[in-house]
Amino acid sequence: MPEFDLSSPALALWSAAAAGIATGILPIGLAEATALAIGLVMPRWLAFAMGLAFTLGHVAAKLPWYALGRHADRAVGRVGARYVARAMAMLEARPGYGIGVLGLSAVLSVPPFHLAAIGAGLVRLPFLPFVATCLGGRLLRFGVLVTAPQLLRPLFG
Repeated sequence: MPEFDLSSPALALWSAAAAGIATGILPIGLAEATALAIGLVMPRWLAFAMGLAFTLGHVAAKLPWYALGRHADRAVGRVGARYVARAMAMLEARPGYGIGVLGLSAVLSVPPFHLAAIGAGLVRLPFLPFVATCLGGRLLRFGVLVTAPQLLRPLFG
């Protein structure tokens, strides 16, 4: 059986990425708590790297949600098809809205990020802008959550 050095930074980074994937697949709101815990528990140099690994894992876990949206046109039915058609027409008239709503969701989680990922797939938002917007927004969100405890630590000892 292989031996693991539990104090290894590599193990911490892989664990952060795995936690990001787990909290990204299951939309139950643990991502923010995990990012805060990384900032609270880990030393500064490792917390920032773990925050990045966590974000990459979290965004990678949203790709199946996006793919679900891309293929949901077969499953939405007549009522759902009308809503999708209306959303696509609105985005054709205002092309920046899709990226804007996704970016807002990535930073603030309003609307819920997993639903925004599905919606981005439904309205056929291009893949690379989807990934770039998700990474940028989530890096900002989780970066703040990882950094806040690091900045407050000197005040409380």
